[in-house]
Amino acid sequence: MQEPASIFKYLLAAPFLAMALACGGGSAGTVLVDPDPAVVVVGETLTLTARPQPDSGAELDWEVQEMYGGGLLRSQGAVVTYVAPEAAGTYHLVMRGTGRDGKVHKQTIEVLVLPSPSVEPAAPRLRPGGGVSFKARMRGLSRDTAVWAVEEADGGDVTPDGRYTAPKKPGIYHLTATSTVDASAVARVTVTVTAGDN
Repeated sequence: MQEPASIFKYLLAAPFLAMALACGGGSAGTVLVDPDPAVVVVGETLTLTARPQPDSGAELDWEVQEMYGGGLLRSQGAVVTYVAPEAAGTYHLVMRGTGRDGKVHKQTIEVLVLPSPSVEPAAPRLRPGGGVSFKARMRGLSRDTAVWAVEEADGGDVTPDGRYTAPKKPGIYHLTATSTVDASAVARVTVTVTAGDN
């Protein structure tokens, strides 16, 4: 599951979407597109709503600029559903409309598709000194490789390949797996260490 903090990092890095509508040979109008910025996780859907000026009179058609691997559009018009591809990155939706003046209006909207990092097992329970092997999955990135770390100074040890050894003291501890491909993709897992039955 993508951590909210990781998504926030991406939102800070996302470019502000320019919503100027280029009108061929005419004056510029404005089409606002919600949400802004347009951000979605790999494989998930995003509903975009275009809000043209009341006097624009444009019937809107959409297409994905990256024809192969850039995702899909399930609908047309003022409200569209975008299905994100399985690869993280920045993609572009091209919106076109013919206004009352007969001119074709064109606008490009950037969509930021985020990776979806996760760790398995998701919430293990261990005895003091027990061990477990974690596997990171970086859905949307080219490799699943990760750098592992234990957040608490006394929270046990983890090897570079994700083998975790719990501390002797019972408690709740946390590990992070940071993608070696994209440092903003971070998965976090909680480990419960208890002296009772697991």
